[in-house]
Amino acid sequence: MKHIINIIAITFGFVFLSCNPKMEVPSYLYIENVDVITTYEQEGTASFKTPDIWVTVNGTGIGAYQLPALVPVLANGNTEIFLEAGIKLNGRTEWRPKYPLFTLHKETVHLEKGKIDTISAVFRYLDYVKFALMENFESAGLKFHSVNGGAELKKTQDTSLLFHYRNEPNNFSGIIELPAADSIYFFEIQTTSPLQLNAKSADMCFVELNFCFDYNVEIGIYCHFPASSSMKTLQIPIANIIGRENNTEWNKIYINLTDEMADIKVSSMTHFDIYMKCGIPKNKKAKFLFDNIKVVHI
Repeated sequence: MKHIINIIAITFGFVFLSCNPKMEVPSYLYIENVDVITTYEQEGTASFKTPDIWVTVNGTGIGAYQLPALVPVLANGNTEIFLEAGIKLNGRTEWRPKYPLFTLHKETVHLEKGKIDTISAVFRYLDYVKFALMENFESAGLKFHSVNGGAELKKTQDTSLLFHYRNEPNNFSGIIELPAADSIYFFEIQTTSPLQLNAKSADMCFVELNFCFDYNVEIGIYCHFPASSSMKTLQIPIANIIGRENNTEWNKIYINLTDEMADIKVSSMTHFDIYMKCGIPKNKKAKFLFDNIKVVHI
């Protein structure tokens, strides 16, 4: 259907231009999809969710387009194209910036007026991106632990529940189950080892996460301060990760920690913990699946 709409749009465009000879005939870029490549051992999963593409033509930004995208370009001949991956920041549909930790895709395309050139973008992490945390649940132990008497985070090998992406090795995912009982109806987990990061050591910082949740989950940071500070610990909620009852579909989210880390309230922070928590109605049951939790920064 989208291809038909695109063809109709181009056809009407040519008719309109034929009636307006002073208007320039565009060339077209068709960007059907994108890909991400990682070195799994050092950078973890290559799974991604980039619904938009940002386009720059010969040094001039011409905007963001939802994939698959048919992009009119007022250029012809050898043309320098830069493409950047767009994300839903914190899972919010209305916040759709470029993901600043990925490389640009650069390509020179020979454009011809009125014709469509198809290109595919490939992105990688920038060479200087650092990984403060990677939890893929494949190693012994866990990098998150349950707190405040909530339900326990465990590993599952149930093949019907595991996250899978291409040929990446994945024998385990993380799981929290809340039974339909009054005794356990919430969970809270946080990083086992504090993350030695603050605004002085990280210009940009994100959490990446594959998830499959039955209910919304709050994610945020616990900030820690020097012993000499009047502030001891500060909890800052950052986003709600959206779930739905009886969910079976894995998703990916990018959570921005940068602004909160730079806030004046936490400017003297020495380190922080990531936390996630959720409470459900006492007569309900729920499961929460986690995989490939990364804290990435530059």
